[in-house]
Amino acid sequence: MIAAATPTGWSLMLPELWLGGLLLILLGLDLRWKDRPRSPLGALTALGLLAAIPFLAWQSGLGSQTLLGGMYRIDPLGIFFKGIFLATALLVTLMAREMGRSFERDAGEFYLLILTCTLGMFFVASAGDFLMLFVSLELITISFYVMTAYLKTDLRSLEAGLKYLILGSVASGLFLYGIAFVYGATGSTQFAQIRAVLQGAGTAAAAGSAPPPLPAGLLFGLLMILGGILFKTAAVPFQLWVPDVYQGAPTPVTAFLSVGSKSAGFLVAFRVLVELFLPARSRWSGLIALLAGLTILYGNLGAIPQKNIKRLFGYSSIGHAGYLLIGLAAGSALGSTAITFYLAGYLVTNLAAFLVISAFSRQAGSDEMADYAGLSQRSPLLAAAMFLALLSLAGVPPLAGFFGKFLLLMSAVREGYLWLAAIGAAAVVISLYYYLLLVKRMYVDPPADPTPVPVSLPVRIALIACLIGILGIGIWQGPFVNLSFASVKSLF
Repeated sequence: MIAAATPTGWSLMLPELWLGGLLLILLGLDLRWKDRPRSPLGALTALGLLAAIPFLAWQSGLGSQTLLGGMYRIDPLGIFFKGIFLATALLVTLMAREMGRSFERDAGEFYLLILTCTLGMFFVASAGDFLMLFVSLELITISFYVMTAYLKTDLRSLEAGLKYLILGSVASGLFLYGIAFVYGATGSTQFAQIRAVLQGAGTAAAAGSAPPPLPAGLLFGLLMILGGILFKTAAVPFQLWVPDVYQGAPTPVTAFLSVGSKSAGFLVAFRVLVELFLPARSRWSGLIALLAGLTILYGNLGAIPQKNIKRLFGYSSIGHAGYLLIGLAAGSALGSTAITFYLAGYLVTNLAAFLVISAFSRQAGSDEMADYAGLSQRSPLLAAAMFLALLSLAGVPPLAGFFGKFLLLMSAVREGYLWLAAIGAAAVVISLYYYLLLVKRMYVDPPADPTPVPVSLPVRIALIACLIGILGIGIWQGPFVNLSFASVKSLF
């Protein structure tokens, strides 16, 4: 019996190669089908993303591998986040098919942008070098610039795209500037070599000798990189773009930003703060804890007066970024496990809410919260899905959001950040107020228009899958906690 050889070379990149090939094929089909009144490109995109699941499952069984001189690598953390990115892209594609009629031009280009963005996220997950990480992030960001401003006759969409472009360019500049300083201090942009330099200082300290002081340029570079990460994760003080961009962008783009972009940002935070700069944790942990508290308060207090539901979810997204920063501030295996678990629950929860928003806005043509009055009578499924999603976002047991928040607050307590855990617990009460206001509109207020809201079969299936995820992750936490821990344990 001949043992199977371990794959080497380009075969390690099968998921990325599949997405790249799918992108080229659909680009050719889009050019050929330009004049079709209804292009099947959305269905082909969804099927192509589904077909990527076996490639990703195969890659997950390869263990830790490197390619291209360490610039590309496979590890459990990257595989975990690729799964999040793939599930997000698939559900966003279903939303885009529902919203396709609102696009003023051919929607085929929009699906190509979704694939381009997903490909960039896959490369971010496997980046082993700062240069590859930066190029991959820009591939994601440029795709989002175009998708945000995709509704060319909608002034809010154009304004959102312009704001995102200007502020995103500043954040990219900060990130690249930080990389230059890190290179100047360590002589390398490769994660493995930078980690070796920093671990040398940590080893000296553990041996009892005074650790060599970190160069000021290295700390300044870390601060600049942190600025770029905070923009991606929608955290204070780089959060001002979120409400306007969430409101103005097409609903599928808002959903993609809220889950995909945030997950990519926290993956980069893992790579930089935990994987590389963990030996210097004392230099950045307190700053992250302070920003976490400010972000939680800003997001939850800012959500209270909102009247537009996408704007409400924009502030909510800021608040959830603050909770995730708690796990980073902890700088522990528990905190990192809590982040990955929280993101898995956030994926199914937030996308369930945006599936409801997408289906409702297609029928009502509005994103104002007042128009959700009586939704339980117009569509019991949409109202129930939004109800469960809101409770999960608030952190009500036994839903997915509760245990994620519990793990994050526990990690803060274990590291001595009692004040931060208190802020997180108080914000749960604040969030219940504005989430339950929307529930009251759906179930208590009478509908201004009693017309039933139709729900297509693909959206119905996606909603049921998300609801199963919300309940399953919340009730049977064990397997998901084990999976989350397995994805981060190699960092410690």
